[in-house]
Amino acid sequence: MISDQRTNMRTWKMTRLCALCLIVGCLVFDRAEACAVASSQRGVLFDHIPEGIDAPVIVEVTIVSREADISSPDHAPLAMMSARVERVVRGTLDSDALKVVTYLSTCTRIGVGHGFAAGTLEHDAQLGPKLIAIQRSHEILTQRR
Repeated sequence: MISDQRTNMRTWKMTRLCALCLIVGCLVFDRAEACAVASSQRGVLFDHIPEGIDAPVIVEVTIVSREADISSPDHAPLAMMSARVERVVRGTLDSDALKVVTYLSTCTRIGVGHGFAAGTLEHDAQLGPKLIAIQRSHEILTQRR
């Protein structure tokens, strides 16, 4: 009888410990950073000059680094990347350096690389020219003509 009580007490303590660890783990690791479906991944660098994209600026760029994430005025997270402009396909740009900015989600794929980016050009007093890049699905970004 006493042995059964001790076993029950150990089981109860172990259950409480496991529950506490689960709660702490959920609080510490509350941000899932994976895209649920691989086909939902989105990016900003097209492999080819994008057709059918209604953007005032299209540039061929090499993204050389990713800066620290920033927040938009509505507090949405934004990724900011430094890019070297290889050529301007549409629009006007007077600089060979550019900041490429895009909204972040769990499905956004960004990083260094070469390709075509499209979006709206803004001039920032501190950063210089800034392209607010549109995102498209991975299939569209890599679609061959």
